[in-house]
Amino acid sequence: MTAAYPGQARHAQVVHALGAAIVRGELGPGSPVPTEDELVGRFEVGRSALREGVKVLAGKGLLESRTSAGTRVRPRESWNLLDPDVLRWRYSEDAGPADIRALADLRVALEPGAARLAAESASAAQRGVIAASVSALWATVEEPDQFIAADLAFHRAVFAACQNDLLLYIHDVVSVALGAIRPLHTHSVAHNRETLPAHQRVAEAIQRGHHRKAEEAMRGIVEGARADLMQGAPGDARAEASAGASGDGRPEGPGQQSPEGAEPHDR
Repeated sequence: MTAAYPGQARHAQVVHALGAAIVRGELGPGSPVPTEDELVGRFEVGRSALREGVKVLAGKGLLESRTSAGTRVRPRESWNLLDPDVLRWRYSEDAGPADIRALADLRVALEPGAARLAAESASAAQRGVIAASVSALWATVEEPDQFIAADLAFHRAVFAACQNDLLLYIHDVVSVALGAIRPLHTHSVAHNRETLPAHQRVAEAIQRGHHRKAEEAMRGIVEGARADLMQGAPGDARAEASAGASGDGRPEGPGQQSPEGAEPHDR
């Protein structure tokens, strides 16, 4: 995954190495950063590049410089938590359970409402994208890496169909975190196959304009993932928190109609 801050810049190594150390807790809130001389030697950059890197991290809310106290780490509540680099550093391969739980909670808060809005507002073209993304899930279920990509595309299509640029922006920013913890996934074809019916129900409800059913079906996906995390399920819990799986029933073919199909429009 590409970091938000360009890696080609001379001071980029300062931004990414020092920023990751702060976000991962190696430098706690209130801690002074190493001296200029030490950092110049460590990163093999000039003082101007070092100071530029510190300035970038200050802009992300991680550092503050005071004449009397020097440069120190700011408290967590001051960080720009939705900054793409901060998310990437936080959701690295060694992301902690509390961080992954926070991401799962955010999905529970956002995604059911997004599915409801998509059922209410999606254009014909956007419904077509959602239908195609579900077909891609079925087509890639035997290929875990491709299935993960198709699943992310499905969830983005739902947010895009909300006709709400703020929600889509939030989703795209949070996707940085989902991509960053990709190495934690358990590549289980059987598990992926179990998640298909829930995604199919979301898509069908959106296609028919059944906003309550779309919301309920999406809630089942994200709450199922969070429940697995709370139970401490090894491996798969982390995969589900980022891929949106719930393992909630036996597979149905993409052409099969769920029982809700015969129910009236529920606007």
